[in-house]
Amino acid sequence: MLKLLVLLSLAVAGSVAAAPSGVLDDYLPLQIGSFTSAAQAKQDARYDEVTWHIAEIWREVDADERWLYTESWMPGAAAPYMQRISRLRAEPDGTILARRYTLPEAARYVGAWQDPRAFDSLQPEQLIELAGCDATITRAGAGRFEGGTTGNRCRNTYKGATYAISQSVLTADEMVNWDRGFSATGDLVWGPVAGGYRFRRAGEAGACVEPVRMLVFGEIRDRKAFGAYARALAESGLYPKNGGYYEAMSPALEVFEGSPPPGRGVIIARFPCLEAAQRFWNSAEYAEIRKLREGIAEFEVLVLPVPQGPK
Repeated sequence: MLKLLVLLSLAVAGSVAAAPSGVLDDYLPLQIGSFTSAAQAKQDARYDEVTWHIAEIWREVDADERWLYTESWMPGAAAPYMQRISRLRAEPDGTILARRYTLPEAARYVGAWQDPRAFDSLQPEQLIELAGCDATITRAGAGRFEGGTTGNRCRNTYKGATYAISQSVLTADEMVNWDRGFSATGDLVWGPVAGGYRFRRAGEAGACVEPVRMLVFGEIRDRKAFGAYARALAESGLYPKNGGYYEAMSPALEVFEGSPPPGRGVIIARFPCLEAAQRFWNSAEYAEIRKLREGIAEFEVLVLPVPQGPK
């Protein structure tokens, strides 16, 4: 789960919060545009190549309220698989409330992200609210926003699901969107298991698309004490924040050669590029977590390129 960190506070008690619309001015430039998951799909076969187009409409309605139209496509499809309008409202506590709607006669608006004036004849009262699917978006650092729906209130019947959960991260570098559908018993019915779709701006040069594997070999002398390090690392979310995930970890299923010592631990993690692995390893947050294993474990950490598989 992505943690939502509330870093903005109300102004002095009894006064009106200062310029709540300012958070929208910071958020919108990061969100508007065309985005593609092509880089992620190239390096991870579990993900499809998806394109999202996001445009602002009805700008003049309210300074503290903005409207976005989203159109999402799969390659070669005859029509978008998703069209929706979102109302973004700046809340007094500095968060953004995103309320989602479907459109009447949605087919009429296919491609309208290229000319938002197509929505001039449509009124907000004509939209159909997706009840329970509101997302709360929070500023989580400079140029970073995190958000998500709440609980199981967003009803969904796709592939037999009962409800859906949506989580997102938005930065200047990428947009991460993790939508999943669950059964009434909480079983995953649709959506990726390993993490969200990672979108880069369409046409972007120099994207993080050359995957690497990080191999970690550890000699752990005190496994009980080492648990504090493992828990802190998991709770930090540093792996998903940098596009990383575990591919394998000890204990080994079988040893074909050699005699690994009893305290040996092995982890194989994957990152979308060397720069992502470096951001993880050299971050101030990981430097603090790493202190928890000092004196109780010795590590060797290697980063290797991922060979390109057969076409």
